[in-house]
Amino acid sequence: MKVAIAGKGGVGKTTLAGVMARHLAQEGYKVLAIDADPDSNLASALGFPPEALEGVVPLAQMSSLVEERTGASKGFFGAVFKLNPKVDDIPDAFSVTRNGVKLLILGAVPKAGGGCFCPESALLKALIHHILV
Repeated sequence: MKVAIAGKGGVGKTTLAGVMARHLAQEGYKVLAIDADPDSNLASALGFPPEALEGVVPLAQMSSLVEERTGASKGFFGAVFKLNPKVDDIPDAFSVTRNGVKLLILGAVPKAGGGCFCPESALLKALIHHILV
């Protein structure tokens, strides 16, 4: 089963996702919760204590991973990079687990005007495609 929750801001998407993920894990399902929100509050809704997230870096901010998988070096505008990077190992390698729920935090563009975010977007898009398709 694959469930995606989307909608306008402030309508309870994170709360609903957290409750559903915890319930499904309690029922014995394998659960991978993906926080794709720039505000990144799903960990709290899932009951992760702050210390469990120490050292967790959102995927979009893992420059070395992005470079390794896409071949694009940070700061090289107009560079050629892979649009179909290897992503099948990312959920297991970079998620944190609590009460049967694996949490993967994608991250967001750090700030406007920060340069090209294309390699990061290609990696995240390939990951979501791999998980959902």
